[in-house]
Amino acid sequence: MNFWEILLGSLFLVICILLILIVLLQKGKGGGLGAAFGGMGSSAFGTRTGDVFTWVTIVLTGLFLLLAIGTSLALRPPPDLVNKPRFFPAPMPIVEGEKLPVRITCSTKGAIIRYTTDGSEPTENSFPYEKAVDVEPGMTLKARAFREKWEPSGVTSGTYELADPNAAALPQEGMIDRPTTLAPPTTAPATMPTAPTTAPATP
Repeated sequence: MNFWEILLGSLFLVICILLILIVLLQKGKGGGLGAAFGGMGSSAFGTRTGDVFTWVTIVLTGLFLLLAIGTSLALRPPPDLVNKPRFFPAPMPIVEGEKLPVRITCSTKGAIIRYTTDGSEPTENSFPYEKAVDVEPGMTLKARAFREKWEPSGVTSGTYELADPNAAALPQEGMIDRPTTLAPPTTAPATMPTAPTTAPATP
């Protein structure tokens, strides 16, 4: 609360207390509150005390009504804020000649989503979202949500750029072929035949 709101609320409280006291001090059928203090009423302030109390009551009542209206307008809570829309899928490159259907959602129940595709800010007169929007390469999509008696949401903006045709030919990270080192053979070489050791028989 700012200074003026605190001041307005304090004045309203003071006027309420004064109005209650002035009503209790006036002489009624039972003598009023003044009778409880030994006849303190019109006799204590002269014959015109009743008229003074009447005018004071009228002034305080008018101030009470004005402050009641002003306080209710100044201290009323601010309207709720609508949540920002979201795009599915999020902004991403699009291949030339293709269109990407983009869905727009808002988590605020009862909100109406309006969008533009020419880069302008969405207003209450912009296109209402009913089905997925076909987005072309290089298009900027903007959306805003509205609800009656609520504060409109912020603007959600996304640019779907043209995809680079050369980027598709490049290998993806982690998929680049790397040369592998061949392990040496583990099979032992075949053994050479040995000469016979048995001596020939003598004649």
